[in-house]
Amino acid sequence: MSLSLPVDEPSMQKSDTANVPQSASGKKVILGTHNSATSGATVWWQRPFEWLLDITSRCQNKSIEEQLEGGVRLFNLQVCRYNEEWHISHGLCIYKEKLFDILDQLKQYKGIVIQLYLDDNFFVGQDEEEFIKLVEEVKKNYCSPDFIMHMAWIEGTDKYPHKTEQKLSIEEHYWTKSWADKFAGSWVEKLPLPKSHAKKYNNAYIENCKNEYLMLDFFE
Repeated sequence: MSLSLPVDEPSMQKSDTANVPQSASGKKVILGTHNSATSGATVWWQRPFEWLLDITSRCQNKSIEEQLEGGVRLFNLQVCRYNEEWHISHGLCIYKEKLFDILDQLKQYKGIVIQLYLDDNFFVGQDEEEFIKLVEEVKKNYCSPDFIMHMAWIEGTDKYPHKTEQKLSIEEHYWTKSWADKFAGSWVEKLPLPKSHAKKYNNAYIENCKNEYLMLDFFE
């Protein structure tokens, strides 16, 4: 599969490496965000309960633009098909923000890597056939040497409509990935503590990162 589609007007792309952190060994770490686009508002009928849904679904406080300006270049985007459009989704939440608006925003920057996941949303479920079409559309209209789709995954399955052939060294640390796995199957696994986990451990994860990319919750 080719990822060689040229980017329109590459001279207009932004590249800011001033905010790239370093590990304790002096190695530059390219930051990524888990559930990157969950900082915004949910769709209208979820807003009365947004504060409650946020406990389990919100993984970021900063907008995509703020993340870009802060040096984030790896974005984990979970989506569902809602009212015939692709919206950001996570668990119980369907967000107002639409996928293609985010992709257009990301395309203005160099060195972008995305992960595209079909969320098994509680309210609308999964449309696998349409997701496969979506993956092909993203590959055709967005992917380039400066915009890589690392993988596309149908959540809860072993189906990957796309995996890049490029070797990317990605380290992931967040609540369910880094800590709750130790308590798999117990009540502890269900505690919604991603924000407190990030506040306590993110700096240490950056300092000890041994890979090129590091994916975190609640990037600051």
